[in-house]
Amino acid sequence: MRVLVVIHSIYALIGITANLLLLITIIKTRNSGLKSYAVIIFNAACVDTVEILLDVFEIPRSFGPELCYRVHLVMLHLIFHSLYLIAFSFWYRYTVLVKPAPEWYTVQIIMIILFLPNALPMIFSLFAMDNPEKSQEILTIFYPNMDVNSTTYRSVNFSDPYSAPTDYSAIFGPFLVYPFIVIMRRKVICLLKLDPDLLSQALTYHAILPSTICVGIFSFYFQLIGIRSPIIDGMIFIFGCIPAVFNPLLTMYFVAPYRRF
Repeated sequence: MRVLVVIHSIYALIGITANLLLLITIIKTRNSGLKSYAVIIFNAACVDTVEILLDVFEIPRSFGPELCYRVHLVMLHLIFHSLYLIAFSFWYRYTVLVKPAPEWYTVQIIMIILFLPNALPMIFSLFAMDNPEKSQEILTIFYPNMDVNSTTYRSVNFSDPYSAPTDYSAIFGPFLVYPFIVIMRRKVICLLKLDPDLLSQALTYHAILPSTICVGIFSFYFQLIGIRSPIIDGMIFIFGCIPAVFNPLLTMYFVAPYRRF
C-alpha cells in the first residue's frame, strides 16, 4: 500500500504543477486566437487541479473516514467530468471544421450541462445508506489485516437509490463515452486528411489518455468476479487519475500558442 501512496504523491507533484502552469499560460495568452477552445482547456485544467487536490487530501487519511469518504465521492465524479470534457473537446475540434466556432459563452453553457449528469448523482451519493458495520464485517473477511477504523472505503449497493446512479455511471459511463472520443478523432483526421504529423499525434495521444480510466474500471470488474487485493483496489484510481496529471502536459506541448509561451 505504501507504493500506492508514493504514486499518488508523484501524481500530486506533477499534476498540480502542470495544471497550474497551464492555467497561467491560458491567462497570459488569452489573445492567442483560441477563443472558445481556451475555455474548454481552462475548465478542464480547473477540474483536474481540484481532482488532484482532493486526491492529496485523501492520501494521509488524517481527517477521519467520514470526511475522506465525502471527498472521495467528489473526486470520483470529477474524474468522470474530466472524461466528459475530453470528449467535448474532440466534438469541438470536429464542429469547428464544418461550421463556425461557437461563442465562448455557448461553450461554457454546454459544459455546465455536461456537468449535471455527474453533479446530480454526486449529490445523491452523499446520502447513500451504507451500513458501516456491515461493510466492516465484509472488509475484515477479505482483508483481515486491514485497520478498518482508519481506512476510507465505500460499499457498492446497486439497490440503494442514492448510490446506484453513481455506481452504474462509474462502471458503464466511461465505456460509452470513450468510443465517442475515438470516433470524433477519426472524423477529424479524415476531414483534415492528416498524415502522421504533430497534429495527428496530438489527436492520437489525447484520445489514448482517457482510456486509462477504462483500465481502472476493469480493476473494479476484477473485484466483482472475486479477484481482490489492496493493489487491485488501488489500481482503480491509479489509472483513473492519469488524465488529470498528463492532460495539461500534452496540451502545453501540442497547442502551438501554449508551447511558444
